[in-house]
Amino acid sequence: MSFGSRNDDLSLTSPAGLGAVFACYSSFMGRVLLGLLKGGVVGALIGAGAFKLGIGGGFLGTVTYAIVGGLTGILCGRPFWRQDTVWTTALKGIFGAVVGGALYWGAGKLFGGVHVAFAAKLGVPDRPFVELPVLMGPLIGAAWGAFVELDDGGSSAAAKTKPGSAKPTKTPPK
Repeated sequence: MSFGSRNDDLSLTSPAGLGAVFACYSSFMGRVLLGLLKGGVVGALIGAGAFKLGIGGGFLGTVTYAIVGGLTGILCGRPFWRQDTVWTTALKGIFGAVVGGALYWGAGKLFGGVHVAFAAKLGVPDRPFVELPVLMGPLIGAAWGAFVELDDGGSSAAAKTKPGSAKPTKTPPK
């Protein structure tokens, strides 16, 4: 029984022979990893600050994760000085704040009172997982950062047009 032809010349290098290994994955996976890193760092910094201030859950927890989502939305993707308008960055921040709060609410509904065993080894008190911003902040930031970086990390449509590809102007008839 055969399900199709077999491809024995599968190569993970670019066909141009430029030595680029895993060329088909480099752009997208690099953006995802960069978004995970940026969002995780933002979430870890804000989560550690909230933990030091004693913020765990409730309204202040929602505000904490809204700040994580907002700053992650602003910092991930294309830099704000390279955006087409300032409103793009503002909308990424506002929508990120909504997403950060919504992810916290969803995690509270999904994980509720789940305690993690490794939290005591990190020096974190034994509280439910969602009430530990030092652990939840990096997760929410990394999840939102990967999405924003993948969605907004590419070049703009204006940058994709080549200078020589403009339509030729009409010459007047003789």
